[in-house]
Amino acid sequence: MKEALVLMAKAPIPGEVKTRLIGPLSPDEAAELYINFLSDTFALMEDVQAERENLSLVLSYTPDGQEEAFEAVERQGSLMISQHGNDLGERLYHCFADLFESGFDSVIVIGGDSPTVPMDFLMDAFNLLENPQDFVLGPAEDEGYYLIGLRSLDRRIFEDIPWGSSGVLTATRERAVEQGLNLRLLPVWYDVDSPQDLDRLREELKANQSTAEHTRRFLKKHHEFHSGKS
Repeated sequence: MKEALVLMAKAPIPGEVKTRLIGPLSPDEAAELYINFLSDTFALMEDVQAERENLSLVLSYTPDGQEEAFEAVERQGSLMISQHGNDLGERLYHCFADLFESGFDSVIVIGGDSPTVPMDFLMDAFNLLENPQDFVLGPAEDEGYYLIGLRSLDRRIFEDIPWGSSGVLTATRERAVEQGLNLRLLPVWYDVDSPQDLDRLREELKANQSTAEHTRRFLKKHHEFHSGKS
């Protein structure tokens, strides 16, 4: 069975990414942090790929034409597909549609805001996709989700969702029930969006020295976070 593990990401352009961190960080520093998040996420994806024989890695990027912006991201190689659609729901739908049309049987999509999500969560996500009715979500603490996985495409799970709000997870779960999907939930994890989230990440990395090496180096270099200031 052909599997795809997809990282959906924005081009790491200063002023366009991690904007809630601008203030404590400059726009250039926020973009650099995001590059490190993406590099750590790809390292995690490559670890998963080493354990799954038929797994392909994919970078789904936006905006179109900004492929070169990802040259600073450390990755061994991946397919690259551009995102298209007017909102996150449309972009997710087309990402899944493009990959299913390309012959993949199982597709899991993650974002670049959770650089320390455990590898076991991703492995479990693939293992939970046992039949076409299975639908996997990784709930985020902010009531969104950090992972979504499907074996078959149902457009309704991306429609009428209040993207960018605390109602994303609830609305998506309701769609799953309406469409008769077998929803499988992973453990809750957190995205790093705010200065408070970054403080939490710093403390996690102090306690766990074996994860997110790129991000750890960034935080050590920027003493305002390494020393606990925000």
